[in-house]
Amino acid sequence: MYRIITVDLDGTLLSPENKITKYTEKIIKLLINKGLYIVFASGRHHIDMMHIRDNLNIRIFMITSNGAKVYNLDNKLIFENNLDVDIAFKLICLKYLDSDIITQVYRNNQWYINNNKIQNNFCPSLSLLKYKYFHPDKFNFKKVSKVFFTSNNFEKLYNLEKYIITLLGNKVNVSFSVPGCLEVISGKTSKGHGLKLISNILGISLKECITFGDGMNDYDMLSISGKPCIMKNADSRLKNILPYAEVIGNNKDDSVAAFLDKMFIT
Repeated sequence: MYRIITVDLDGTLLSPENKITKYTEKIIKLLINKGLYIVFASGRHHIDMMHIRDNLNIRIFMITSNGAKVYNLDNKLIFENNLDVDIAFKLICLKYLDSDIITQVYRNNQWYINNNKIQNNFCPSLSLLKYKYFHPDKFNFKKVSKVFFTSNNFEKLYNLEKYIITLLGNKVNVSFSVPGCLEVISGKTSKGHGLKLISNILGISLKECITFGDGMNDYDMLSISGKPCIMKNADSRLKNILPYAEVIGNNKDDSVAAFLDKMFIT
């Protein structure tokens, strides 16, 4: 039987309106009451994830910024791995002057951007954080947990992904959360790394983990879990590289909650 439930947020647990529905909230709380461990794993900033958790009034593990920070049931930071300063510098300067791409940075409790053009897939409504503008000449490159690039020019982002991998190799972990958002963290961490850490702490095998995701940044945590589940609305590349994973419904239909309801409750 599965004892750890790890779930991505955007495109997976959250509705298209970026909300946790009443039904999903009910199922999560029932699962916790049954003694199951819930893990939220997202590319989102830890402050935004804490807000979601606190609104639900639940105790969960959290893998934030794609694994750069991991929090335990008591909201204690149990793992942190930021980008090396020289790597953060290279990444942040790469496309700073490209008007088609927004360079975005998570550093400590702050969110930085280089421009806020709506046509560049900019979604400030998804975060409680108030963004600040930055310039590389005056920026502190220490304690950068994630650099991400958003654009509606998908071809530019795909080419950028290839370039970053060629430039930095395994020093970074590069993945798309959605086709218009390319995310880069330290090569020493990932959502899968965070799940392994939590599994070890609890003394529960990864085979007893059921995992849900929709983006390429979910690949490694899906690939190591006992039962990987992919959303119907997931990136087609994710479905192709995990052909054995079960494809469930769409996030607009509370499909994660419905799947867990059927498996554990009704």
